[in-house]
Amino acid sequence: MAKLKSSKKSSTQKTIPYLEMFQDGTCQITNSTYSKTIQFFDINYRLATFDEKNFIFSKYCDLLNYFDNTVKFQLTFENQNTDVDELLKMLEIPEQTDDFNDIRQEYSAMLKSQLISGSNGRVLRKFLTFTVEASSLHNARLKLDSIAAEVQNILRSMGVASTILDGKERLEVLYRSLNPFSDDPFLFDWKYRIKSGASTKDFIAPTSLRFVKSNFEIGENGFGSVYSINLLAGELSDEVLYDYLSNDDLICVNLHVEPYDQIAALKFIKGKLSDVEKMKIDEQKKATQSGYDPNILPPSVKLYIDQLEKMLDDLNSKNERLFHITLTIRAYAESKKKMKLQQDLLKRITQKNSCKLFSLDYEQEQGLCSSLPLGYNNVKVNRVLTTSAIAVFVPFTTQELFQGTDASYYGLNSLSQNMIMGNRKLLKNPNGLILGTPGSGKSFSVKREILDTFLKTTDDIIICDPEAEYYPLVQALDGQLIKISTSSQQHINPMDIVWDNEEDDENPIAVKSDFLISLMELIVGGKYGLTAEERSIVDQCVRNIYNHFLSHNPSKETMPILEDLLKELRENGGDIAKRVANSLEMYVTGSQNVFNHRTTVDLNNRIICFDIKQLGNQLRKVGMLIVQDQVWNRVSLNRGNKSTRYYIDEFHLLLKEEQTAKYSVEMWKRFRKWGGIPTGITQNIKDLLQSQEIENIFDNSDFIYMLNQAAGDRDILAEKLHISDQQLKYVTNAGRGQGLIFFGDTILPFVDRFPRDTKMYQLMTTDPADLANKVS
Repeated sequence: MAKLKSSKKSSTQKTIPYLEMFQDGTCQITNSTYSKTIQFFDINYRLATFDEKNFIFSKYCDLLNYFDNTVKFQLTFENQNTDVDELLKMLEIPEQTDDFNDIRQEYSAMLKSQLISGSNGRVLRKFLTFTVEASSLHNARLKLDSIAAEVQNILRSMGVASTILDGKERLEVLYRSLNPFSDDPFLFDWKYRIKSGASTKDFIAPTSLRFVKSNFEIGENGFGSVYSINLLAGELSDEVLYDYLSNDDLICVNLHVEPYDQIAALKFIKGKLSDVEKMKIDEQKKATQSGYDPNILPPSVKLYIDQLEKMLDDLNSKNERLFHITLTIRAYAESKKKMKLQQDLLKRITQKNSCKLFSLDYEQEQGLCSSLPLGYNNVKVNRVLTTSAIAVFVPFTTQELFQGTDASYYGLNSLSQNMIMGNRKLLKNPNGLILGTPGSGKSFSVKREILDTFLKTTDDIIICDPEAEYYPLVQALDGQLIKISTSSQQHINPMDIVWDNEEDDENPIAVKSDFLISLMELIVGGKYGLTAEERSIVDQCVRNIYNHFLSHNPSKETMPILEDLLKELRENGGDIAKRVANSLEMYVTGSQNVFNHRTTVDLNNRIICFDIKQLGNQLRKVGMLIVQDQVWNRVSLNRGNKSTRYYIDEFHLLLKEEQTAKYSVEMWKRFRKWGGIPTGITQNIKDLLQSQEIENIFDNSDFIYMLNQAAGDRDILAEKLHISDQQLKYVTNAGRGQGLIFFGDTILPFVDRFPRDTKMYQLMTTDPADLANKVS
């Protein structure tokens, strides 16, 4: 339970400018003033196309214009320290009862090192606080809740996630703002607060505050200063806010906005215009008296007239409103020396944007109070701006992805250098694709996710390996390597069926029939595969075989094989099945009879790799399809107990043939509800994209890990995945381990700098130089 700090002086609590914070998040600032806060999150503005940026900018203007003159609002953008210990706990990997806990410890240490060296210990938080006047708390809540719902709708239309903060969450935000360098976690409980009779301010106030002319001391080891800006430039870049907040310092940018009534705004501008016209007449009189040309006016007068006329025109004809704005910047540092360096940096950023930074001398206390996301403003510096002028402070830069517990590591965000940690099981559709040219780091990325999954979860992992790339990793993890070839003594039976899974609500014979029809279509070949009559006969024969199998004490030793299917087709298929039976015979008694055996390998191992490199071209396609059926069997057994990960290298081979493509799409559509997570891997993007089924694959894949792409592939991918030119740069001539990750609605550029001096790296690398060093 939280304990109050006895060292706090009453003055620190008195500095915090509110009367009461309520559990629902309503804050009473004065007797008749109440506020509420919404936290909103980032979207990819910096990587958006020109049209997308215009759309976001326009919607943001709509958000600003939503507020009328009865509602003041505050935009707060603050870099805050987060509880690093809590983040580090998320990266702990629990030990398991196997021989790989040393690698788990190494991996966990690596992740923690990446976290500490990056920016994940600090987070940029964005708040919108709105304030209303009301005669009672009840009336205030009605107004505030209505506004909150409308604001969230507008944010949602922009693709921006948001949440309404409750009382405890608002107090936690204030605690972080007022205790910037404290290592103490925020501990608060409403019941304890009521019993103790303490004020909510007692839980958030700093231990001390000391204000001087241009800065202040806060807490035991913190220094701060509050500044404002003279907006001298006629136009500002839409990256001005990003410039201030993109460094690691604890910077807070605050905009207090007070909307004008539209009629009052027009009257105000017309009054200002009249004043400047008077100045113009006075200047013309002076020029005439002095013998100068009265049409030659001072540049400032002409500029004022042009600006006011444009503003008046915009207010009358465009989606523009007028606002009083107070802009402040609060900066924290751990020493006076750092504070001076920080001030110099802020001055350079401000000067770069053609503005002037100045300290709020003798108003530091008012500046600090006004910088808190409460909806309270006691800074007298303000300026009148239009909607679009305020909207230039676009609060969006790039999204982040850090899901913590059970999430896999995918590298660092190229823009923010924060770790990218994502849990594919949380996606609506966890199916995935990993795409990249040779040498782009594709194999390493796949192995990293496989190893991450193996170390952190109990998921089963199955790999279809046409190029024999994965067996060193599988061997190191005590996995089962199954080499399938015409000379191999290891066999898998395409007629295997799972008949004893109570969790399975689908008819196993129907599922098996669907697979065997696809297999027969691949074996028979031809442009159209099987005819409708042939499909019907194959289905009937399959049902006959399995009905007999299930009714006679089924076991692995009596499992049907392809020879049984051939016999059934010949005996009961008649003339219709003759073509199918003749085509199948080569795979039963002919030279390609590698799959006419009962399964002779252990398929219960947690990680299995099917090595099909030595199969010929025709058999390789058959082999890949049969491997997929084995995956279906494993998924069926695991259903309701654990997930099954399936990695298919050279995935384009399966999509080349109509029969295997359809079966793969069926897997992509149905795997999720069975607990399966398939991942297609390929470097032959053109072959992949030429498949008629690629749209279905893309539509059912919420995870795409895209490394460097060839020029021809980039254009097609950009069109299919709606990739902007800015995003496309990250897969154009990209270095090893660099690219774009698509994780649901989040699109991030990444770079993976995996430490080379680790056991994990040695297990995963396929770099010839690394392999040569291992041999030497």
